[in-house]
Amino acid sequence: MDRKLYEHYKKNQFWLWTSIETYAIAIVFIIQVNFFDLKPPAHTVLGFLDDPVSIFLIAVIGTFALTYSIWDFHWFYARPIMIGCLVFVWMSFFLEFLVHDMELGSLISPGAALTGGVICRIVSYAFTGDD
Repeated sequence: MDRKLYEHYKKNQFWLWTSIETYAIAIVFIIQVNFFDLKPPAHTVLGFLDDPVSIFLIAVIGTFALTYSIWDFHWFYARPIMIGCLVFVWMSFFLEFLVHDMELGSLISPGAALTGGVICRIVSYAFTGDD
């Protein structure tokens, strides 16, 4: 059993660390409450990404990616669904960081640059990785 788990880790370590990154972004927005809300316009439509419901959905997607990486199952197109969910989460935050930066009148923030890098990494591995 331990050998099989190690083989799954070797095969899917990219998805394991991506799921941990997804958990990390959820934890960041739990700590930084209302990060995307600016003072004058109160709660915008784009500010829903740091609400508890959105953070819970991010954690669910992170759990799905973690489960896939540990058990390496292939039922019901699990890998393409997982990749689509991860790209959706990270693209949402990338666009939200860009909009937030434009509202503040600043250049691209480190958050936007890092989330853009994660998106490029996920899409690149989705096309070139094993499986």
